Amino acid sequence: MVSNLQKALSGSGPSLEIRKLTQRLTACIVGHFAHEERLMQAARYGSINWHKQQHDAARRRVGQFVLGIEQGDHKAGVALVEYLTSWLRDHTRLADRMMGAFLRNHRRICKLTFRAGTKPMDSCAWVDADGDRFDPLAK
Repeated sequence: MVSNLQKALSGSGPSLEIRKLTQRLTACIVGHFAHEERLMQAARYGSINWHKQQHDAARRRVGQFVLGIEQGDHKAGVALVEYLTSWLRDHTRLADRMMGAFLRNHRRICKLTFRAGTKPMDSCAWVDADGDRFDPLAK
């Protein structure tokens, strides 16, 4: 999604197209963060607050860029792409690797594969190490 936005911005795409791409990117970010946060909550990940604070800060910053984009500020779009490129690289190298290591070693979840897709978040099937379905939000 970041790449699609970058292409539209570099080609001076129509502002309507750029706004639509920005909305889709934002929805993707919100959905992905919510998915990670549900995983961490279900596994009772000890660093969930720290990890979620990183997500919250990124959501706020992305929201600031989106406001600029909606007001026709082309530079805000370029800045958003630069910010996300850097933030995602750093976040996945540390925070997501820590979370992934914890989840791999967690007793209820034996293997997780993170893959981008187009299915809605609520279409996920949650299965424990024994193959039994479970609700990750159940306490």
